[in-house]
Amino acid sequence: MSNIVFDNLVKKLIKYKWRLIDAGKISSLLKPTLAEDFSIQKMYKVVYYLKIRWYLENLKKNIFFVKDPEHVYTKEEIIDLFYRTIVKKHCTDFLKGNWYVWWLKALELNLSSFDVPDELSIVNQHKQATEVVMFDKQIVFKTYAKNKTDNLFKFFWKLTKKVTIGKHTFSIAWLELAILESLYNPGMIAQWYINELVKKVIRKYHKTLDVSVWELILRKNKHNTSINRLYALTKPIDPELADKLKNLIKKYGYFI
Repeated sequence: MSNIVFDNLVKKLIKYKWRLIDAGKISSLLKPTLAEDFSIQKMYKVVYYLKIRWYLENLKKNIFFVKDPEHVYTKEEIIDLFYRTIVKKHCTDFLKGNWYVWWLKALELNLSSFDVPDELSIVNQHKQATEVVMFDKQIVFKTYAKNKTDNLFKFFWKLTKKVTIGKHTFSIAWLELAILESLYNPGMIAQWYINELVKKVIRKYHKTLDVSVWELILRKNKHNTSINRLYALTKPIDPELADKLKNLIKKYGYFI
């Protein structure tokens, strides 16, 4: 690769400094210079040189951060800048239809906690997988399917709302749903934190929590274990709310 080709591309990249570009954009910038000599192999060779000279940072497959080579960016800075953009793009590229944030992050977002999680759980209609979104950050895709013919996603999608973080809008579980999803099968490490967060919610929102939402969920034969855990956490804080939960369990679920 000649210095002329490299320098020419660098001049074009300057217009995209501090932004994300993909391999397709790099290809379109490089083709006019190489013309008939262009190939995908040569493009990735150029990308390699741009990376080792600090013009590009590869954030995930074929997505690059156009850097100022004079500035050293920490991983935390890059995550703060682009994590949510890449999450949105990843879900748009690899999911069909609607999706929403569930489990612990949904509960935290309901409480205006916007920290970037190591693992983000996304409910969708079809896909179950764990994938890397950038660096060591992962997305866990989950479905609400009782079996191949009984997919409950559309029901749970009605129990979501929009939240805006910076320039991006995400669908997240309602607070009532996020509580149950967080209490569902919590890991040993997360369990204490989740319990404390749920108790905080009960103390703060016990007068406005909508018990009818939990009734709807129990009537779908979902989250019985979570309701039992919520009942146990609620008893010492708000006996009146605990009694309502107890009645729901008696009517639509079972005690464990």
